[in-house]
Amino acid sequence: MEKNSTNIQILIKRLKNGERLSPEEMRVVAHHMAQLQFEKKQHEKRMQAAAHSSDKPKGPSFHEQVAKAEAEAKKNRLRNNLEKHSAKHAAREDAELYGRVHAVNERNKPSFHEQVAKAEADAAKRDKSIKKRAKEEKKLLKEERKAMLNGDRTGFSLKRDLRHPAAFVKRIFTKPNPYYTPGADAFVVVAGKKIKNKARTLSIKYTIRNLVVMMVAMILMFSIYAATVIAFAPKIDPNKIYDQISTNSVIYDDNGTRIDSVSSGESRTIIKYKDIPKHTVDAFVALEDKTFWKHHGFNWKRMIGAIASSFGRGNIRGTSTLTQQLARNVYLPNIKSQRSARRKILEMYYASKIEHTLSKKEIFAAYVNSIYFGYGNYGIENASKTYFSKDVSQLTLKESAALAAMPQSPDTYALIQNADSPVASQSTSTPIKIDGKSYIANDISKPRRQIALKLMADQGYITRAEYEENAASNLADFLNPSLNAGRETDTSYFTDYMVEQIIKDLMKKYKLDYQSAHDMVYNGGLKIYSTMDSKAQKAVEAGFKEGNYFPSLTGLKKDSAGNIVSDKGVITLYAYNNMLQDGKFKLADGEYKKNNDGSLTIYKNKRLNIYKTSTANGSDYSLEFKPSYVVENGSLYIIPGGFINIPTESKTLDKNGNLKISAKFIKKNSKLITSDDGAPTFTDKLYTLQDKVIQPQGAMVITEVGTGKVKAMIGGRGVSGKKLFNRAVNARQPGSSIKPLAIYSASLQRSYELAESGQPFPLTDPGNDKQGTKYYGDYLTASSVIVDEPIKFNGKVWPKNSNNRYSGPMTMRRGMQTSTNVVAVKLYEQLGSDYSASMVEKYGISTLNKTPNGDLNPASLALGGLSKGVSPYEMAEAYATFPNGGVRVENRVYTKVVDRDGRTILSTEKKQHKVLDEGVAYIMVTMLKSVVNGGTGTNAAISGVEVGGKTGTTDAKYDVWFDGITPKYAASLWIGTDVNIPLTSSSVAAARLWSRIMSNVPNVRKGSYKPAPSNIVRKNGEYFTKGTEGGLGKSPLDESEESEIIEEEQEVTEQDQNDNNNQAAQNNQAQQPQQGQQPNNSGNNGSGNPAGG
Repeated sequence: MEKNSTNIQILIKRLKNGERLSPEEMRVVAHHMAQLQFEKKQHEKRMQAAAHSSDKPKGPSFHEQVAKAEAEAKKNRLRNNLEKHSAKHAAREDAELYGRVHAVNERNKPSFHEQVAKAEADAAKRDKSIKKRAKEEKKLLKEERKAMLNGDRTGFSLKRDLRHPAAFVKRIFTKPNPYYTPGADAFVVVAGKKIKNKARTLSIKYTIRNLVVMMVAMILMFSIYAATVIAFAPKIDPNKIYDQISTNSVIYDDNGTRIDSVSSGESRTIIKYKDIPKHTVDAFVALEDKTFWKHHGFNWKRMIGAIASSFGRGNIRGTSTLTQQLARNVYLPNIKSQRSARRKILEMYYASKIEHTLSKKEIFAAYVNSIYFGYGNYGIENASKTYFSKDVSQLTLKESAALAAMPQSPDTYALIQNADSPVASQSTSTPIKIDGKSYIANDISKPRRQIALKLMADQGYITRAEYEENAASNLADFLNPSLNAGRETDTSYFTDYMVEQIIKDLMKKYKLDYQSAHDMVYNGGLKIYSTMDSKAQKAVEAGFKEGNYFPSLTGLKKDSAGNIVSDKGVITLYAYNNMLQDGKFKLADGEYKKNNDGSLTIYKNKRLNIYKTSTANGSDYSLEFKPSYVVENGSLYIIPGGFINIPTESKTLDKNGNLKISAKFIKKNSKLITSDDGAPTFTDKLYTLQDKVIQPQGAMVITEVGTGKVKAMIGGRGVSGKKLFNRAVNARQPGSSIKPLAIYSASLQRSYELAESGQPFPLTDPGNDKQGTKYYGDYLTASSVIVDEPIKFNGKVWPKNSNNRYSGPMTMRRGMQTSTNVVAVKLYEQLGSDYSASMVEKYGISTLNKTPNGDLNPASLALGGLSKGVSPYEMAEAYATFPNGGVRVENRVYTKVVDRDGRTILSTEKKQHKVLDEGVAYIMVTMLKSVVNGGTGTNAAISGVEVGGKTGTTDAKYDVWFDGITPKYAASLWIGTDVNIPLTSSSVAAARLWSRIMSNVPNVRKGSYKPAPSNIVRKNGEYFTKGTEGGLGKSPLDESEESEIIEEEQEVTEQDQNDNNNQAAQNNQAQQPQQGQQPNNSGNNGSGNPAGG
């Protein structure tokens, strides 16, 4: 290599000195100079590239080195071939070439480069082999440059191309120029041709190729993306498309009349295609999708046209067919407003599946059932009833066009707007009255309605005359709104309770979780057939609206601040003004502490309650107002409380149970928690108050005898809405209304059982009275004589009667008539707590507390002071046992539930439980009737029907009851306050209201009581079950003057009665260990001593 370099240098030196070189030597020199010039230019290019590209590799890659080595090898081979060919012609050309060089030297001494170039050109003209070599060298040079360029900037680089998009686009339409020489003139000569000296030149071939490649790549990428989207998309079954549509469930009464509906917000009624008039179908198709009957889910022509027209608008609109809109509404509700490729892919995929599964008629019906028509109307059936007060099948042409115009913008185009709606335009609005209230007939959609009619005419659905006749109509001319469809009942106590029962039954039968069962009811479009008698329900609701039937409140005790307090001085209700001033709640001294870190600690047991609650995300702490009250128009209203809305993450509970509100929340919400004279103050935007509730309250349940079907239910008065507090299924102390269950029927049933087995009743002497075991007879019967006299427990007299006197001997029947407490307690002592409690449970009372300190005592079982109370719902079921021959039938509020496909998914059957012998039940019916005919329940009488029942009043008249029967119905009514405030009246008020309501219930006067069964024996004017009529006792019934019927119930006892309960229990237990535990304080539930009655 070094020798060759030295020889070339010598040749160049000889040439500069004017010596004559041989042709071969001239070729070597020329080639060497060309190579030097090429390498110099390449070096300059690399330097320029390195200066402009930070990611230029520091050295050639392996492939570049290989390419360069191959290029060098080729050049060497070509050089050898050149030398061989040059030798053949050396002799012939020597003289001529020498002469030309000498002539050049003699003329102004041409430069070295000119000599080389001229010599090279002359040699190329004379020798074809030289031309071939030049061509090969050109090709080699092109390949070398291409290899170098490929290793430089022509490859794809996402980072570089995103940074320089213009350069990327330029490469798409051009190709690299292999003859580009940086720094040279604007044109270069290659093989005798003059070409532009640019790095890249335009190439049609490159352009077509690159565009095709890009298109294929984009299609491939889109296909992969679409496949991925579809692969991860939720699977659908169009055959069950209505399972995806939120559909309200309809509730029917016992006559099959729609009375209510429940939904999660989207209330709709599903109809079938056959119920839709043809002109209604035509109106939607003409306006929304004129090729609906022909396409297979997509209108490609319409999509391409929309895409073409979108270039001026920036997005694509109006391409969806009815099938695509259905797919979007049903399966993509959460992203249907997005304009994204993913949504469009899913929409087309789901539309394709729908088209391949459902018929066109099924698709159209599903579409109009699913869409929103404004003003809270989902589905065309609800919209038709709301706007035109008719079923879809009755829609006219103009009404159909009006509905077809709405889906594009349902809230704006809603045919009814509130009077203060900002949507309505004055030029298109007409004031109207609906049920005495002002609304607006909103005709803003009239132009679109006219377009629908015009398209119907253009597409041949209607004639031109029909178009002209209907297009000119104003909305107010044919709008006939109805805003009360399906809202026949004022309250939802019955339906709310029924729905919860159905949810529980679905969970049990189909092993569902609560949310799944809830969704089935609220979104599943079920048909629920209730047991409700609509007329009976209305009678109950009407009775509860008559405030004069409810007693007043009395005995209110207040502290100096006006708060209502208990007998012990504990605040039960805060005065409203002591809680809120001008809508603000100001924390008082001692209720809070400001911490150094800016947080706020709320102390427990003050005016705010602190509760630990469970949520789906774990535990939370609830900060709530304690109950307060306000007096309006002479009536007391309770505000049950309210919720202070602080996020979970902003609350903590300290070790003392106090609530700490974070400093971050306080600082961020300075308008919610302000400061008043330095005290933290909650504004009305931070809390939510519950609705005020009038006092006293009430509840009532009516059930049908023999079927258990609940015919009416109400759980409160003065309030309306959904999810209300239902007092009908919440327990209160029953007072003396428990006596027929726990004492009187239990005594007769126990005697019947013993007589059947041939055993006498095991009477015992409790040792706390004078009667002992006398006068009862061999069995406890309606004619058994019980002496109303003082009884001592622990040396103290208990119980006492309300009139503070005793009536002497009386029969069991008279004792129940007059609700004499002593009679009930004495019978309890003979029965024992276990048998009495077992009978109460047989009647279906689920709240009995049988723990050691629970209800196994006379205060609870004989006088009704049950620690957990009992609900009107269960009391109605229990009392229905008597006229049903001693058989208890479980209450039920629905008969069947049918899904949208007509399948019955739930049904209820009559569940019966034998409680009493039929003869015992018959005697109990006669005794209950005697209470109404000549006892404490005379106010419950109804003309035209024999009524039986039992009154009940608790201590201080906190609770008053009447539980009554007729041949057809049993009904339980409770009146009381939510926080134990005394009433001005005893159970007389309850009996009077019971009579008022039941007298308006249809069929109450129909039917008759069961006749006396074969085991009934009548003796001395009294009824007995066979075997119990003997041994009635030798002592004559000698009642004193005080044994006359007591008009005011002997239910309420003195406070000292309760003080004697424990002592009475101890004495009674010591004397009768087999009878179990006796009275104690636990049965009073904080309300004082339970009364008789």
